[in-house]
Amino acid sequence: MVQEFKSGEKLTRGETITALSHYYRAEVTRSLAWRDRLDLTTNWAVGAAAAFLGFSFAHPEIHHTLFLFAFAIVYVLLFVEARRYRFYDAYEYRVKLLHQNFIYGVLTGRVDLEEGSFWVAELASDLRHPQYKMDFSYAMGRRLLANYIYLFLLLTAGWLFKIKIHPLPASTWSHYFDQASLGGLPGWVTFLLLTAFLVHLLLLVRIGRRPRGGRDIIYSRPPTIDEDLSAE
Repeated sequence: MVQEFKSGEKLTRGETITALSHYYRAEVTRSLAWRDRLDLTTNWAVGAAAAFLGFSFAHPEIHHTLFLFAFAIVYVLLFVEARRYRFYDAYEYRVKLLHQNFIYGVLTGRVDLEEGSFWVAELASDLRHPQYKMDFSYAMGRRLLANYIYLFLLLTAGWLFKIKIHPLPASTWSHYFDQASLGGLPGWVTFLLLTAFLVHLLLLVRIGRRPRGGRDIIYSRPPTIDEDLSAE
């Protein structure tokens, strides 16, 4: 039998805890689903990088410009993963909020469900007005630090080695720069473009290392007036 509530009727403490328990299960499931999507994108990037490396060195006649496509594919996957990471982080924020307040309260026998409770108001606000907890550049920096920086470094090393040995082993720097040419562009332009791309990645890494603040972190319960006075 479906229980009907009058407009503005307040739920009992037991009903609220039951509702939060079911909601917690649903939020954990959604968070894990986005976690799986992150792993899937990373697996695609690793597989793509390995395929490009294996194919380029298996055929000496293949030009080193193939690595441009490798960089592009991996970068697109980084872009996709950063977008997924923002969704994952937003849902994980709610899960951690429930962990640190609701589940902890259940275990200690002190569930704070008062109207002035910080975590209740924060969760309600985030459900009413959902938003990302990080900007896109920060998300890209975080995923770079986690996995993608190693893939880009591996592709960079493979590209430089490809230029060194194919189509003929370069014995001098002039020969090396000649083999690094891209169509009508001289070899030094190739290395200039590669350097610019690596600097771009380093900037993203720097952004990803920034301390998190504001709504990006999980706040604990704000201290009461009595606690502030006792601390002083």
